[in-house]
Amino acid sequence: MSETNYIVDVNPQNINDVVQFSARMPVLLDFWAEWCEPCKALAPILEKIAHEYAGQFILAKVDADANQMLVQQLGVRGVPSLKLIVQGQLAGELNGAQTESEIRALLAPYLGDAPEADDQEEDLSNDFFAQIERARRMGAYDQAIEALQSAIAEQPSELKHQVLMAEVLMDVERLEEAQQVLDNISDDKAKAATLARLFFLQELKGFETVESLQYRVAQNSDDLEAKYYLGANCVLAGEPDAALELFLEIVQKDREFKEDGGRLAILKLIELMGSDPVVASYRRRLFACLH
Repeated sequence: MSETNYIVDVNPQNINDVVQFSARMPVLLDFWAEWCEPCKALAPILEKIAHEYAGQFILAKVDADANQMLVQQLGVRGVPSLKLIVQGQLAGELNGAQTESEIRALLAPYLGDAPEADDQEEDLSNDFFAQIERARRMGAYDQAIEALQSAIAEQPSELKHQVLMAEVLMDVERLEEAQQVLDNISDDKAKAATLARLFFLQELKGFETVESLQYRVAQNSDDLEAKYYLGANCVLAGEPDAALELFLEIVQKDREFKEDGGRLAILKLIELMGSDPVVASYRRRLFACLH
């Protein structure tokens, strides 16, 4: 990331990480090219808006010429092109030269009006959890962990602090420490969603890249292991519907795979999604698959 931490230069190596960010906050992909004059005119407008929101969304800049595969995958037909990704899904797009008001209208349903700088800082200073979330958005994980350690020491019975500590530890792949924090929380309901996220992170630790898994599935449509780990990747990338389809296929084809791993993965996905209205439909589809 750049020095602002909410303006990102996208490349093939970090695109999956950028998409995963959309599970936490909107990501605005800006497809541009060096030879494109409208792109050069659009850039300062986008950066101005990004600075105003100060980390409430990620501005992800994509050099279209250097990322042809991504351009093809997302159906970009020309530059400039803006695509808004929310929870791993395309939430809106603008193609060609745009006015500042049109860009703000694209973002508004997901962000509202940009906060006044003074008001924003005052609100954050009065809200501990907002401070932690801001630190996470900015990539200041050490700062977030230190603040949470102090909060836990002062209020050891506050479960929200402990759950959030586990979440931040997972952000930086300190999975064993996150597990230890969650093991000390006796309230299963309070930690259910966080445990579910940890489950999928642990499943994928040290495993293959998404590209290699996709290649395996393309070569063998019955490769349930590849589909299982692709499903786990989809969960963490904010693509629950795609994950569900992959896990349901495993349930249908082989209940013995990973000791009924397809069904268990769906249950973990449901726990992760919490009170999301779509959970009911996921439960119905699992029930229909099993019966």
